[in-house]
Amino acid sequence: MTFLFALLRRTLAAAALATLVAAPALAQTPPPDDNGVLPAGGKFKECHGYVRHVSDLNMKVHCIDGNASDQSFLYLPRYTNLRDGKSVQTTNLRPDTPVHVFYTQSLGVKKAYKIFVADPNGHGLYGFRS
Repeated sequence: MTFLFALLRRTLAAAALATLVAAPALAQTPPPDDNGVLPAGGKFKECHGYVRHVSDLNMKVHCIDGNASDQSFLYLPRYTNLRDGKSVQTTNLRPDTPVHVFYTQSLGVKKAYKIFVADPNGHGLYGFRS
């Protein structure tokens, strides 16, 4: 009986250690208003930039973070959040609209989780300066 107890004690200790090691990786907060839903990898990437093109199937954004580049998102949320708290359909965004995009990338496919219309003057939570 002591052998079974020792085996159980080692298993519980290993599980507790694994939980302590994994806790910081799971502690990343999702973007606001995401209802706590995290992507598969547990991390969001961000893109500050300007809309180049929007269609029913995809959206192209010129990101100005780091090395400026055009990013194409194949999956989009239906609605985009405006600065005043209102929402507008993503397909109604016009070219050169400043946006802040939270997205993930898996197997080369980018999926936008949240899109915010940003303030290019740097005001507010999702503002940025170019």
